[in-house]
Amino acid sequence: MRVTPLRLNSENTSRELFNTLKVSKEGTAILAPKSVYAAFQVDGLSAWEANIIKQDLLSLGSDAALERAALIKDIKTSIVIFGSISQLKKLAAKLKNQPFGLKEFSLQLSQVLENCFKEKLTFCARGKRLNFGQPVLCGIVNVTGDSFSGDGVLKGSFPQTVDAAIAKAGGMVKSGALILDVGAESSRPGAKPLKEKEEIARLVPVIKGLRKEFKNVLISVDTYKYAVAKAAADRGADIVNDITALQNAPRIVELVKEYQLGCILMHMQGVPQTMQRKPKYQCVTSELYDFFKARIEFCLKNGIEKSSLMVDPGIGFGKACKHNLEILKHIFQLKAFGCPVFLGLSRKSFIGKALEVPVNGRLAGTLGATVYAMLNGANVFRTHDVKETYEALKMAAEIKNYD
Repeated sequence: MRVTPLRLNSENTSRELFNTLKVSKEGTAILAPKSVYAAFQVDGLSAWEANIIKQDLLSLGSDAALERAALIKDIKTSIVIFGSISQLKKLAAKLKNQPFGLKEFSLQLSQVLENCFKEKLTFCARGKRLNFGQPVLCGIVNVTGDSFSGDGVLKGSFPQTVDAAIAKAGGMVKSGALILDVGAESSRPGAKPLKEKEEIARLVPVIKGLRKEFKNVLISVDTYKYAVAKAAADRGADIVNDITALQNAPRIVELVKEYQLGCILMHMQGVPQTMQRKPKYQCVTSELYDFFKARIEFCLKNGIEKSSLMVDPGIGFGKACKHNLEILKHIFQLKAFGCPVFLGLSRKSFIGKALEVPVNGRLAGTLGATVYAMLNGANVFRTHDVKETYEALKMAAEIKNYD
């Protein structure tokens, strides 16, 4: 006899295991949701609502944690609920027709359960589709002369710049990149904004050249300016990667809708010129949640399909080292939105600070953080080092998905 620990993180994992044990199809369908456990923190509840949730969970064979004062006082409170997927789905069903704010809670819980344990995730941009069975790599093409990593392709003439960009992109695509992210304005801490005219002049020939050379690769334009985004879309860009999440130029949402573009919504506290001057958060993960909830709602209200959106927590954008580490530790929380999670970790300063290494010595740290993020729910990785990142993620995925 032996007793072996198991880690069942999804219903699919459970189904595969049960099949090896020759459990019946009917039994597997019933047991898989019971075998996966989850926990959620719920904020902004009244004491009445919190107590009803706790009692309903107890009746389902699970429980919830809440402060003692909420048992005897009418206060606003938070609660941690936990149980199997089956129990939590039953909880949502029981509360669907309840008074107070419990109907809203029921709807949110049902949606978050679906999003967090969704086994098929799709991203659509200009008629192209990405199906996330495996992590996706996004190669960085900086049409700049002042990138923090020193890898900009801006040359003395536009033809030279285009040739350099195509050569760089070709190596990335060959190494496994499915997206190319092209930017002409540096967003490193302290960087000054570029005039629209200059940004367009740098980007247009490069995007035009890349589109001609790589017809099936998704091309993303890294900009927060309407005129620049439109010029890029007119030359064949598929995605707008906006570090302001469409706050600087809300009209970009019209472009996304008209051209059926993809859109990456990034969180940033402040602006690049000042964002690293003592950034502060009461709770960085809670602020990210509220931010993305609002920005996704803005997009949906303006006619953008959720399948066209990605969320990026903006590592290094208005965050101290401790904030970046906290975000990565809890990166799985962003799965609650049902959108692919896009991450730019490559060579960032928090890695240099944690490991005490310069920019050119951050590859190992980048790969370590990237693999951790992938195993905890991140989907797309923006990187300077496509070949090394591809191999690290492929190895981790081989182990994770080994049957």
